[in-house]
Formats: sequence, structure tokens, C-alpha cells
Amino acid sequence: MTDNKEKINKLDEKIKQLQAQKNSLIAREKEKERKARTKRLIEIGAIFDSIGIDTVEKANTLKSGFNNDDSFKSCINKIIIQNNKKE
Repeated sequence: MTDNKEKINKLDEKIKQLQAQKNSLIAREKEKERKARTKRLIEIGAIFDSIGIDTVEKANTLKSGFNNDDSFKSCINKIIIQNNKKE
């Protein structure tokens, strides 16, 4: 009987260790994803800054134009499609 309890305790400990390893891997993956997103946002921000969209207000104006002006949206989408064809 004691032998079985010891085995159960060892298995419980092993389960805890494996769960800790799993949690650690998940945390590392989430951190990696956050860093990649941050890098991407910085790169996009730098591109906008280079064309004069260097404030939140200007960025919101551009966004508003994109959302509310169909001809503006069409023009931007056409540029995106042409760029995708080049890649």
C-alpha cells in the first residue's frame, strides 16, 4: 500500500514539473510573439514618420480618411494590390 502511495506521489510531482515546463514554454512563446509585434509596429511607425505622419493626430486623420472616403480607400487598396503583385 505504501509503495503505491509513493508511486502516486512521484507521479504527482512529475506532473507538476511537466506543467511548469509547459507554462514556461507558453510564456516564452507569448513573449516572442509580443516582441515580434512590437518590432513590426515600430517599423510601420517609422515608415509613416518618414512620409510626414509623425503625430497621432495625423495618423488618425489618415485612418479617418481611409474609413470614410471610398475613393481614398480604393486608391490605397490599389497600391497595396500592386505591391503584393511585385512580391
